[in-house]
Amino acid sequence: MRLVTLVVLLGSLSSTAFAADAPNIVGTWIPVSFVTAHAGIGGELPDSDRPIFSNDPATAWALTIDAQDGAAFSGSSKGTSGSSGMIVGVFRLDGKRFVTSTVRGSAAGELMGDRLEICWTDNIPDFIGASCTVYKRQ
Repeated sequence: MRLVTLVVLLGSLSSTAFAADAPNIVGTWIPVSFVTAHAGIGGELPDSDRPIFSNDPATAWALTIDAQDGAAFSGSSKGTSGSSGMIVGVFRLDGKRFVTSTVRGSAAGELMGDRLEICWTDNIPDFIGASCTVYKRQ
């Protein structure tokens, strides 16, 4: 039993040694590509009882990351109507993929050179939505 415990411990230590360092993403990120599908009321996007589709980057939320500690980061997102909200996130071990959370929902993303791609889902009372946005650092 001790041997199994030792093997598991050494295996977990060696996998963290190979983890990529998280890149610095502090800054303001502007949308350059955006696609969304949503339905309902009370969201940042127009109210509708039927699904609405859009691909206009001008309707996407801007993103500011103002704090980062290793793989963990936080900031805010701002909609076109001026409303804003806090965002928190962490990079995965590969240093490229990350997950985020807001009061409205969660997202998964990936850093690709000087671009961030973030795909969100919103599940709030009376509103559902899914979108993917590609951001470039300003």
